[in-house]
This record gives sequence, structure tokens and C-alpha cells, in this order.
Amino acid sequence: MHPNCVASVQEAAKALGREALTKAQLAAIDARLSATMRQLARTDPEWQAKSIDQRMAAASEQAMADIAAEGARKVENLQRQILKTAATETRIADIGGKSRSKALVRDIEQTSQYITGIRNEGIGQMVDLMDAAKTGEGAGFGRRVAMFLFDAENPGMTRDLVHEIFANGDGSTGNKVAQLGAQAYLKVAETYRQRFNAAGGDVGKLDYGYLPQPHDSTRVRDAGRDAWVDKTLPLLDRSRYVDEAGARLPDAEVRSILGRAWETVATEGVNKTEPGAFKSAGAKANAGSESRQIHFKDGDSYLSYMQEFGRGTMYEAVTGHIGTMARDIGLVERYGPNPNAQMRLQFDLAGRNDGRKTDNLERSFGIQPQSYWDVVSGVTGTPQSARLAQLGMHARAIQTMGKLGGAVISSITDLATFISSTGYNKLSYWDAFTNIGKTAASKDTREFLTTHGIIAESMSNDLNRWAGDNLGQNWSGRLANSTMKLSLMNAWTDTMRRAFSLTMMQGLARLSKTEWSKLSEWDRSHMQRKGLTEADWQVIQKAELTEFSGKQHLTPEAIRAGGDERSDEVVSKVLGLIQDESEYAVLNPDLAVKVMATGGMQAGTVPGELARSVMQFKSFPAAMISRHWRRMMEAPVVSDGSAPAGMNGPAAMNRLMYGGALLLTTTALGAIATQAKQIIQGKDPIDMTGQHAGKFWLRAVAQGGGLSIVGDLLLNNPNDSLGGFARSFGGTMLGPAISTGAEGLGIALEEGYRASEGKDTHAGARFLRLARSNAPYLNLWYAKAAIDHAGMHALQENLSPGYLSKMKQRARKDFGQDYWWTPGTGAPDRAPDLGKAVGQ
Repeated sequence: MHPNCVASVQEAAKALGREALTKAQLAAIDARLSATMRQLARTDPEWQAKSIDQRMAAASEQAMADIAAEGARKVENLQRQILKTAATETRIADIGGKSRSKALVRDIEQTSQYITGIRNEGIGQMVDLMDAAKTGEGAGFGRRVAMFLFDAENPGMTRDLVHEIFANGDGSTGNKVAQLGAQAYLKVAETYRQRFNAAGGDVGKLDYGYLPQPHDSTRVRDAGRDAWVDKTLPLLDRSRYVDEAGARLPDAEVRSILGRAWETVATEGVNKTEPGAFKSAGAKANAGSESRQIHFKDGDSYLSYMQEFGRGTMYEAVTGHIGTMARDIGLVERYGPNPNAQMRLQFDLAGRNDGRKTDNLERSFGIQPQSYWDVVSGVTGTPQSARLAQLGMHARAIQTMGKLGGAVISSITDLATFISSTGYNKLSYWDAFTNIGKTAASKDTREFLTTHGIIAESMSNDLNRWAGDNLGQNWSGRLANSTMKLSLMNAWTDTMRRAFSLTMMQGLARLSKTEWSKLSEWDRSHMQRKGLTEADWQVIQKAELTEFSGKQHLTPEAIRAGGDERSDEVVSKVLGLIQDESEYAVLNPDLAVKVMATGGMQAGTVPGELARSVMQFKSFPAAMISRHWRRMMEAPVVSDGSAPAGMNGPAAMNRLMYGGALLLTTTALGAIATQAKQIIQGKDPIDMTGQHAGKFWLRAVAQGGGLSIVGDLLLNNPNDSLGGFARSFGGTMLGPAISTGAEGLGIALEEGYRASEGKDTHAGARFLRLARSNAPYLNLWYAKAAIDHAGMHALQENLSPGYLSKMKQRARKDFGQDYWWTPGTGAPDRAPDLGKAVGQ
């Protein structure tokens, strides 16, 4: 700052009765004025024609206005924070219970559902973008195959989409599909920006269409500062880099700006932290308030940069951006502009109420409340080291692609949880099963659900049910996702979950015609456990129900048509409720299981990645406990007899009926799945009534109870092969990735020792089996037998003579089975003998 300016500022401060300003305060004022002048230089077309004094006066006036607005916003946010603290207190009191810590965790769980509702509605409103992303228009045959198998992009459509987004969807590309896709995304992004700001946020709007910039920090770091700056500089819109006078900055200064940006991206923000300083996420309302430093000159420049230094596809970038905005909106709407401060307060209050220290609150499922909060607020999922997180995801994706090719057979047991959830919610069984057919066969039904916020799991690569990670964004994730798609697992899960959601929308529509006070005690208690209050129900009652396929549905559109000012909040709660119940019907991890799956530790750390690997494939059986077992134990006893069939009566009887029915149906379906697997392997069914009946029904119980997620790892006979017990036990306790590495090392050591003693070795066959169990596509349930008989059996026999005869001996010894398709033969000998299943 010029000495004369310093003197003037000090004089002004003195006139206001303030002490002399420090050098730091003067520097802050100077930086503020400088930033304001650069901003005005970009936006005021007459800026360069003004004198220095006029520019300084305009900048001072604008800076004062900005400071006044910021001050007013701070006051408003303080008021918002107080109101949200009161609202949080009310919610926790309504949840009740002896432990405030557990009530707080339940509130965090409801917040997670709320965020899911916001995200799903946003993605559902981007149907035109998804249509554009999936279209093969202009793509060759090979590209279309890659789009189907690996969710690859259509380069021409992606280019036009990016150009349309940059141009705010003005149609300049002449591609109507791309224009509509861009407009859909921009509308959602702007709606969510305004919703976030209405809750206390401070996110500005660019004059060109916003596209997220997901940098691959590993590639940026590996390129080096100078090389990265050299490649990025020509891609920038230089008109946005100006000095206080409005003149474009020279290359040296822009390179300096880029150098600082490189350091931030390459270190993943570590450069901005002070060693030893307190680390806090700060007010969530300030998220996104920092101005963007990298501005590309056009869509081609953006695409060029993303191809070399970006992460994932453009579609993943925009859906990820909507997901991040949904989380931020959910947190500030529930907990105020500073959710982290709110949660620190709530932890302190919980500790005081429960007589515990804040860092040792009462656990839920053995997990501290802080871990629940870290998952919901995004701390746990933000990698500390992108490179380490990527290595962990590669290892887990390889296990997914190799071991879940037949998971859809095990998933027949979903029918048991589907039936129990339909009954628990007092929905029509006829409608539920009819809707399975509708969602499977009718494209209109699927589009209806998508546009109303019922998002297919595969649509957002949110395959936590099986993989423990969001798939995609790297080669291994795409291979794993492709394997799940080809196994029909995605189609099965999406169809079943959509069908249940459709039934819920119909059930809620019928229920919405009844006043809160006239709802049954069971229905009221169910709504309250999901976070819906009487005030929320009054908003729902105003809904103008949506007609589709001859039935009425409660949709976001219907709720908003009621015109209530709280519609946004209630829509998010209702969509969260429907999504959560659908994940009871077709099991998916709830928040407790997601926390368990991370060990409560951050991604991209050694402990965090180890925890994720150990927990891989355990999410499904854990969800059975955290969802259905907990529901069984917490089933309320109502006095008006309004509970669903089998749930009336004393609590013990309720639990017995629920648990017994679930165990019976899962075991029966587990038996069907077990027999189906035998037939797929070329064997006759197991005799369920003879001498092996005990072993069979134990296997059916395990299969039906959700433990089948680890498939053969849990159900293998330890005598099946050398290392069988180690593989089974290791896969269970250590996770498949770690146990696979240990098995490979064990084979090498064991076979090396045998060779050194001059004994026969089976290294080739064992390593072949190991390789196959980690390869994509080779274990798809409908192709496995054909691949085996087309050459895999012969190769194994060649590597380990006698291998096939041992297979047949094991089948007869373990379950008295014969093969209907003899190992090593080219064609089946006969049809499966289904009578063997009942001893005939």
C-alpha cells in the first residue's frame, strides 16, 4: 500500500476511535482492495477508461458494500445457528431413550437419509443429461461396446455437452440432445446453489457454465510443477487474469498463480495447513466461497486438461458435484451454517447427559458417534493420500470382478427381505410383486421412478452392497462394474429396489389421505422413527398426488404442488425414507455398516485402507444385523392392534415372529440358491433328505442369511484343495484381498519346499486357480461351466495330473453327488437329475 494511502487509512481508523492498524491489518485491507479492483476490472467494461482515483474510489465503495454484506450474513448465520441448535435439541428429545449419545447417532442416521433424498432428487432431475451420456449417436461399434461394458464416454457427445455447459446451454453446438442435457444439469446445479445459500451458504455464480474440475493429484504430482504449468497455461482464459488496472497479467505472474495451484492440487491441500495448527473444517456455509483459480478458455481446453490430468468421466464429475452439494445442503439445513461446531456442542451435551467424556461416548454397534459424523460429513471418504487410496480400490475391485460373477444366484434370498419389508410397512404384497414385473419390463415405469428421485444403484456406481466402494473412475473399477453388469446383478438389484420403492410411493399416497391423529399408532411410530413429524405430515397432506399407470403416487412433484414453503425439506425426508426402506427390502449397508466398513478411518491412510480391505464383502451380512436384527429387537409394541400381521402382541412374541419368519424364508431360498449353484457347476442337486442333509441345511442357512456374499470363501470345505482352509478362514477374517496375497505367497513357499524335497508339485494348477479367482468374466455364473469344459479343465489336468478325478471323488465324498456334465468333456452327458434333491 502506498504511504499516502497508509496515512489516510490510519487517519480514518483514528476518526472512528480505533487504535493504529497493524501491518497485518493494513496488508489485509490492501489485499481486499486489490482483489476488488481485479474483480471490477473483469466485470466493468469502462474500468480502463477510469482514472486511478476513480478506480480506487469504486473499489473502496464496493469493498465496503461487500464487507457490510458479509457482516450482515455473519449475523444472520449466527441467528440460523441458534435456531438449528434448538431444532436439533427438539429432534433428539423426540427420539428419546436413556442414552443421549444413541439418540444423537439416530439423528445423524436420519441426516444421512435426508442427504440421500436431496442427492437422488437432483440426479433424477438430470434425466436428459443421463440420456445424452448414454447415447451412442455418432459412435462406432467398438465405442458402443465400450460404453455398454465400461461406461465409457461417447467422445462426440461429451465434447458437445461440455461446450453447451460452458455456453450455459445456448444451443451453439446444434446438438439438441447435448443442449437439453446441459440445461438439465445447469438447472439442478443452480437450484442447489441457491438452496445452499438460502441456508447460510456463500457460493457465487460464474458467468460461464460451471463444470467441476476433478484433478488426479497423482498425475498432477508426477508431471512436476513446471511441466504441469507449461501444459495448463495455454488452455486458460487469459481475460480472467488481470491486474488492478484491467490489463492482462503477463505470463510470469500467471505462471506464479498456476504454480501455487499446482502445489495445492499435488499435495491435496496439505500446503495450506500450518504445522501444529488446529485443523478444523470451518463453517460448512463457507464451502465453495473461495474463487476458482483455474479458468479454461473453452470446452476443448477443459477436455484437453481433463484427458491428461483429470479423474473419471465428465458424467462422474457432474454427478459427484451434485452429490457433494447435496451433502453440504443437508448438513447446513439440519445443523446450521457451522455443522461441525454444532456437532461438537452435541457431543459435549451427550457426554454431560450420559456421564461420559466426549471422546468416550456410548457406542452404537461398537462405534463412537464421532465416526458416524465423520462418514456423513465426508471426512472419512476424503483420501489423505490419493495414490494409496487408489491402490486400495484397485485391490478391492480385483476381488469384486473375480469373485462376484455368480452373486446374482445368491441374491434370490433378497425375496425373503423383500417380503418381510413389504409386510412390515403394511404394503400390498400383490402390488409389490406386480411392480417387480413393471419395473423389469416397462421403460416408462423406470423413467417415472428416475425422474421422481428413485435412483438405480448402478446409475451412480453406488455399489456399496457388494464392493464396499463406489466403482468407476479407474480401470479396475470399470472392469468390476462391467462384471457386475454382465452377471445381471445390477439389473436384479435395481429392479427389486425400484419395485419396492414404487410400492412405497403408492402406499404413502394412500396413507396421505389420513390425518396424523387418525393414523394408526404403528404408522405414526414408523414415520417418527424415520424423522417425519406431524408438521411434515401436514405438508404431505397438501400434496396433489401423481397419477401413473392407473395408481396414485406420492412424489416430489406432488408434494411441491401443495405449495407449502417447507416442501423442499419434506421432499428430502420422504425420498430418504423410501430409499432407506428399499434398502431393507433389498439389503444395502446402512450408515452403521458404512462406518464399520471404514473402521472409522480416513481413506488413503494405511489403517483406513486395511480396514476397508478386511471389511470387503462383509457389508451384506453386517447389514442383515444392523437392519433386520435391529428392527426385530426394536419393533414397537402398539396398544391399538395396528401392527402388521405377526407383529401384534408382547415384544418377545413380535421379535420371535419377525425373526422366525425371516429365518424360515431365507433358509428356504438359501436351499434353492445352493442347489442352483450345484447345477451350474455341472453337478446333480444335493440330496436334502439323506445322510448329507445336515450339512446341506447348514449350508442353506448360511447361504440364506446373507453370509453368501463371501461365497465359496465361507462355505468351502477345507479339504477341497491344498490351502482351502487358509483361503476360507483368511477370506473371512482378513478380507479377500489380503488373503489372496497370503495364499499366493503360501503356494510359492509350499510348492518350493516340495520341489526342494523332490516331491510332486501342483504349483501350476494352484496358481491357475488363484489367477482365475481374480480375473474378470471367467466366473460369470452362466459362462463358468462352458469356460471350464472348453479348456480350463484340460489345462488344470495338464498342470496337475489327476485333478479331474479328484474333483469327482470330492463331490461324491462330500455330498454323494454325480456330475451331469462330466469334468473335461466337451458336451453334457445328460440333463441334471433333479430328483436327486429329494433322494430319488
